[in-house]
Amino acid sequence: MRKFSIIFCFLIFYFSAGAKSLKSFITAKKDSNYIESFFNDLIIRLYSGEKNHSLELTDLKSPYHLKYLPNGYFNLGLGVNFRSFGLSLATRVPLFQNSEIKHGETKRFGIQSYIYSNKFSVDLLTSFLRGYYLNNSSARLSTFARESEYQRPDISSANIGVSINYIFNNSRFSYKAAFSDTERQKRNAGSLIAGGSIFSYQTRADSSIVPREIDPDYFQKSRDLSKTGVLAFNANLGYAYSLIFLKNGIVSVSYILGSGVQENSFDREFSNEINRWRFSMNHTGRIGIGYRFDRYYFRVGIIRSTQYTSLKYNDLSIGNGTNFLQFSLGKRISIRK
Repeated sequence: MRKFSIIFCFLIFYFSAGAKSLKSFITAKKDSNYIESFFNDLIIRLYSGEKNHSLELTDLKSPYHLKYLPNGYFNLGLGVNFRSFGLSLATRVPLFQNSEIKHGETKRFGIQSYIYSNKFSVDLLTSFLRGYYLNNSSARLSTFARESEYQRPDISSANIGVSINYIFNNSRFSYKAAFSDTERQKRNAGSLIAGGSIFSYQTRADSSIVPREIDPDYFQKSRDLSKTGVLAFNANLGYAYSLIFLKNGIVSVSYILGSGVQENSFDREFSNEINRWRFSMNHTGRIGIGYRFDRYYFRVGIIRSTQYTSLKYNDLSIGNGTNFLQFSLGKRISIRK
């Protein structure tokens, strides 16, 4: 029931965001000395990128950690933007597909979207994965060489969430200039950012998530853990800044820290030795680098978001992270009124 409630809230916000009744709420008057709008232009872009979800296990009593990754691949796609309309279609590039023999097979479904209005930024996440491998297995397990990785086709994850943040200096600072290319930042500017988020991360496996083969000195009280879950409610606060170089270049960096409360569970039950509700923390970092050549542009965007949770006797920290990397080459075409 909890998952369906989150999905329902997610869909309500997604479809209502474009309603005309919200137009005055999400639009802002831009300072033309700082921001140039391409609202009436057609933006066409060719892009390639990667999205994935990582599962990081850390022994809180030592610096030892494990990192599970899905078998990743790069997408190649085509996108268009005109006024409030945007559409992107992509397909897998076999040339950059990791070896299934070495990394195993990952089955996935989901939507990971980053929406930038004049006043708000919205991060949407729905990700369902099955099939992970242990990164750098040879350094953790003596039975594995560099040519192979420890594969876990039984590990699956279901991750759903939304993060909404308000841009205070929205008349002079533009996220769009660095991440959607529908505006141009003319001068250096920054902004305080604040908002909130709700995330649900569920991970399960047929057997212990911690490999049996690792040194028994690590994860002593969490070696039988096979199912974990967290539902987190966070308040967000951060800052973003865009630096203009060589007139048409931009480097945009932002960092948002979220904290609040979260509901922890494992193996579908709550431990008697941890509180059901605990302190929650997450963070999201963004880096956008781009340059314009008259009507053409090139951009690189990187987004990293991680939700942390401590489970089972406080000797295990689980970091659920989402990563987004995209390269874009685009052109702006003026449309006559």
